[in-house]
Amino acid sequence: MFLSPTGDTLFYRRRVDGLDMLYAFQPDAARVEFHAQLAASQTQLRAWPTLSGQLVVSSHWPRNPGGLRLRFYDMQRIALLLSRHASNINEKLTDVPELANFPAERAALPLPVFEAIRGEHVVIPGLAPEGTDGRQPPALYEIDGRNASWRVVPLPFLYATSLPGALYTEPGGARRWLTVGDSNHLFVLDSEHQLAGDIVWPVEQSALARVAFHPTRDEAWVSALSSVFVYSRSTLQLIGEITIEDELRWHRGERALGFIGEVAFSLDGARALVARPLSGDLLELDVASRRRVGRVPVAVDPLELLYAPAVGRIYMQSLRNGNVSWFPYR
Repeated sequence: MFLSPTGDTLFYRRRVDGLDMLYAFQPDAARVEFHAQLAASQTQLRAWPTLSGQLVVSSHWPRNPGGLRLRFYDMQRIALLLSRHASNINEKLTDVPELANFPAERAALPLPVFEAIRGEHVVIPGLAPEGTDGRQPPALYEIDGRNASWRVVPLPFLYATSLPGALYTEPGGARRWLTVGDSNHLFVLDSEHQLAGDIVWPVEQSALARVAFHPTRDEAWVSALSSVFVYSRSTLQLIGEITIEDELRWHRGERALGFIGEVAFSLDGARALVARPLSGDLLELDVASRRRVGRVPVAVDPLELLYAPAVGRIYMQSLRNGNVSWFPYR
């Protein structure tokens, strides 16, 4: 779930009738509410925004025998079409640049893609193209709009059976934090995709980790199963643990402390909101003291959070049905 650079169009993914679908939506449009479907897949669909306003879409993530196939949509163009041609937006989305068959060594980037992401460095996690042994090891797909090159980069420090999760880019773009499946481990990569460090938290907190970087403090907040672990970005040392779920619940047939979702920070960075889907609320924390200062009950089971400071709003996406809702927040 993310916003276009202008902040007026929301992009989100949800599963409907066995299909993974990508939607675009303009919450403040002065017309009947319309959620335009941009892409669909029977397998996993993923989408990533770029700083220049491109929407990179993979319909068969993370495993495709020939490697990932990526399409590049212009978010500004989608926003314009959504406001004028919502009912037939896909008929208007023609000539969308596409990349497939990533090379193992750097190769010249096709001109349409280079023009779309000129000056940007886009890196996407997935599995490499199928090798002669039939395996698809974890890898990164690099599209470099600075030197007009593209390639697939292996990740030899991961087990061949590891499933990359998500990449979180530090403020300034110097390093990226890579999560791996339902794990208690993530990896920090430098600008050349080399291993710069790794982070481990207690195995009983293994989960699909999410990372949020504080806007002004040297802190990364990693939400795991029932706690948020706070790390120093510069030293990668643990500097705090915040218990978010302290009530035992049934999860995957076992008694567990629940699991938590995204972390979002207020505009000034003084407060943090943590999604608690099993509790049906957001927990508000004071960042400096790490203490609870409030609770926001909501009508959904919030998992994903997105703060839109320009309009003073928190967007939430439901765990069970993928519905999106929001409320004012500063």
